[in-house]
Amino acid sequence: MKMIHTGIAAILLLSPTVPVLAQDDAPGSARGGALEYWWVDKIPGGPGAYRTPNRPIWRLADLKQRHASQNNWSEQIIRDDEENVTYNSAAPGSRITPRMHPDTPTVFVIVAGNVRFTVEGQRPVVATGSGIVHIMKDTVYSAEVTGDQNALWIEVNVRGYSTVYPATDPRPQPSPGNTIAKVSFAHTPPAYTPPNQLYFNTLEAIAACKVHVAVRDEHLIANPALGYVNPADNKCGGGSLNIGSGRAQPSGAPPFNTAVPFGHLHSGAVEWWIIQVGQESGRFENYGEYHATEGDVMYVPPNTWHETTADRPSGPSVRLAFGSYQRISMENTGPAE
Repeated sequence: MKMIHTGIAAILLLSPTVPVLAQDDAPGSARGGALEYWWVDKIPGGPGAYRTPNRPIWRLADLKQRHASQNNWSEQIIRDDEENVTYNSAAPGSRITPRMHPDTPTVFVIVAGNVRFTVEGQRPVVATGSGIVHIMKDTVYSAEVTGDQNALWIEVNVRGYSTVYPATDPRPQPSPGNTIAKVSFAHTPPAYTPPNQLYFNTLEAIAACKVHVAVRDEHLIANPALGYVNPADNKCGGGSLNIGSGRAQPSGAPPFNTAVPFGHLHSGAVEWWIIQVGQESGRFENYGEYHATEGDVMYVPPNTWHETTADRPSGPSVRLAFGSYQRISMENTGPAE
């Protein structure tokens, strides 16, 4: 961390019992001891901090409307210094041919439909809505859309990833300006170590009271942050690390002021969320407040004040928090909003 003598004060806030990716951490908690105060060199958050195609929110309804005449489509929704993310749709019978990312993992988050994955060294798995498929690096995989409806999924890759295809299959088409070269190397798929597993279904985990970090891989982390506006809806009690409180939206309340410090920031890393269950709200510096529903994606760049929480009036809400690093939540020290 770069230390400076002027800037905006921020709290280094971590909890020994709550995953770093969880939001709405309890004030006053800190990793390894008492709360500490630091200075951080903060750039302005807001529209200037976003680079195309990144935006505060991608709504699934808008994507469906944009591709209304297509069954099969792919749209880039995130491209930054950390990750490369696409939103995808495909009709039944569509296939992802065998391929591998030699150096980096890949995560597929199923929004709707059924996708059957065949992964080297693993039993085939049919992923359904709220399912998370974690492909380890150096592992051959393929997939097929099954069932009778189009499948929707979000594919998450580390920035700068590469893809190779078996030379026993037809030669693929090169990217514009490139050529296809034949190469040789040996590969060994790595083993899954907890909490990593090939398939994790968030809805099934809620029903079993076993919600936990779904992916913790090299520069790719996914944490289903589960929250309830009404604590009585939490049938599992407070034992789960990811259970958090929600924020009900009072009627007639004035607009939230996003021009003053609020919530927290991450000084050097992005954070973004896929809404898997229910509804979530996100407040972003110099932007405003957004209400996202299942299938929507919210995104915040580094150094941007933000806060996210459940705001579905009843039942569970889950925002699948993504990042490339174990982030530190730097809480603002300004007056409470």
